[in-house]
Amino acid sequence: MSQFTQAVNVLSDPSLVRTLPPLPTTERGKNVTISCNPSDPDQIIYCSGKSVVVRRASDPYGSGSYVYRGHQAACNVAKFSRNGNYVASGDASGKVRVWAANVEDKRSKLELQVLGGPITDLAWDGESKKIVVCGDGGSGLHVKCFIWDSGNNCGEFVGHNKRVTTVDYKPTRPFRIMSGSEDFKTVFYSGPPFKRTSDSTPHTNYVNCLRYSPCGSYVASCGSDKRVALHDGAVGSVLKTSDEAHSGSVYALAWAKEADKIVTCGADKKVKVMSVPELSVEGCYELGSELSDFAVGCCAVAEGEYVAVTLDGRLHVLGKEAYGPGPGVTIGGHQGGITCMDVGGGKVVTGGSDGNVAVWDLDKKECSNVTGGASVKINKAVHSGAVSTVDAFDSGDVVSCGWDDVARFTAGGVEAGGEVPLGGQPKASGSGGGVLVVATKDRLTVVEGKEVKGGLDVDYVTCSVAVSPDGTTVTTGDSGSKIRVYGLSGGSLAEQRVIDAHSGGVWGLAFNRDGSKLASGDVKEVNVWNTEDWSAERTNWTYHTSRICCLDWSPDGSLLASAGTDESVFIWSLRKKLKRVQFKFAHKGGVVGARWLEDGRLVTAGADGCVVEWDTKQVCDDKFK
Repeated sequence: MSQFTQAVNVLSDPSLVRTLPPLPTTERGKNVTISCNPSDPDQIIYCSGKSVVVRRASDPYGSGSYVYRGHQAACNVAKFSRNGNYVASGDASGKVRVWAANVEDKRSKLELQVLGGPITDLAWDGESKKIVVCGDGGSGLHVKCFIWDSGNNCGEFVGHNKRVTTVDYKPTRPFRIMSGSEDFKTVFYSGPPFKRTSDSTPHTNYVNCLRYSPCGSYVASCGSDKRVALHDGAVGSVLKTSDEAHSGSVYALAWAKEADKIVTCGADKKVKVMSVPELSVEGCYELGSELSDFAVGCCAVAEGEYVAVTLDGRLHVLGKEAYGPGPGVTIGGHQGGITCMDVGGGKVVTGGSDGNVAVWDLDKKECSNVTGGASVKINKAVHSGAVSTVDAFDSGDVVSCGWDDVARFTAGGVEAGGEVPLGGQPKASGSGGGVLVVATKDRLTVVEGKEVKGGLDVDYVTCSVAVSPDGTTVTTGDSGSKIRVYGLSGGSLAEQRVIDAHSGGVWGLAFNRDGSKLASGDVKEVNVWNTEDWSAERTNWTYHTSRICCLDWSPDGSLLASAGTDESVFIWSLRKKLKRVQFKFAHKGGVVGARWLEDGRLVTAGADGCVVEWDTKQVCDDKFK
């Protein structure tokens, strides 16, 4: 495996404070595999896009979270080994990667093409030596078991004629494997080497999930027939069924830490705790009443404490005291990539490709998703398309512009209220002095106080917008090489100057806090302009290798942060113009936002759905002293 691939498996840097990861990827009608580390149950693991996320249920926004970025295809399942030292993760291309969870760089140990199609589930044996996977392999091969450090096969798995959705490995000797499929069957294998010994049809619809008890005595399964079944762990026979465990499809189940209970979740938006072997309901959590509240995944993290995933991707931490209505403690964020970011009122605001707007309070370790607006049924998104821009004000108010061609206003960053039609898809926006300027294909629109105050038709494609802190000057960057300077008064824009000093499209613009300087960035170069006479104060900072789409000045104006699609974040100093600080591979897929907080911390966001906090003081003091 190449050194480059190893280097970017996980973000690691001395200046890194914490990574705030994305939410699980969900799909209607399918379950989400979420599980915990057997050696540290508070540590949960799930998949989001091509990434594997590990975070703590008790401190989901703390420094204990990280994101593994080694897959090149959408990742469907990831689980810790029984000893907690390794993780096996399977993706949509049929590959399994095994990587070390107990070292800082999360070094990959194995990459193996196991199946010809997507992997849907996997499990470790009790000795952390073998892995069984299932999915859609084609040619009748839907289940495979192998020794992870060599890749050698451990038996022949037949018995299913459709995609296998779930599999588990008996954690104690004698070892057994059971699988469940879209053919409604569960198949039991003994070994190793494993071979089919029996099968049964306890379900009348898809088998969505099955799991062995910690002692290996039982196997519990659930399906789209609303049924939960209990099997003998040694021979696979059906011991008991609960025909109406839920009033909708049962998507997932997990064994509680008490070992005589299971937790189940389903399309009736409920999470239930059931006793074993009676399969009687001991408690029920009601997560909501909307389509987005379908419970599609669950796991147990402590005695009487569970984590559930709803269709909108949000995580819900549930305890015994939360029985009844209410979603428990909700963990927010984005399911897809982040597309824009801003800072205002002491909080970080992000917009995503999923249409959601999230407000992050880094000091309180909280994140909430803005409600209202378009209120898309499947994920409660504020916009019915991707969010193009967000502008956060010191008052805490937020304005977001999306591909539904509207600007929505959110008072206090809580619930979207009024909206303004933009007449086209927003390309860029900038704010200052209480004024917002939004650029669409051929127009600049001036918005103030939730009303359109004016605008200007333009004959160029706008790539970036910046408004001076006093709201009297507006600058735009176009797709050619020009920066245009406008005077703004009473909603009217008047062109004052055109600066043609870049070699490509100007994708980033930013005024410093007193408006005396403007930074601009194109496909590789960062320039700084003195706004008094618009002379060049610094040109040819050219260490970026592709589009520079975000720029921001530090609170004291001494440092400039730049970032873009080359996945790097640079920090520049006007005092030491030949030196720079670089954070490599900050976000897989590119950086879409970089902002300084008032106390000097730097926050970035990227297409990987992550928000990252950096402590830059030491590295900048060392580099620019």
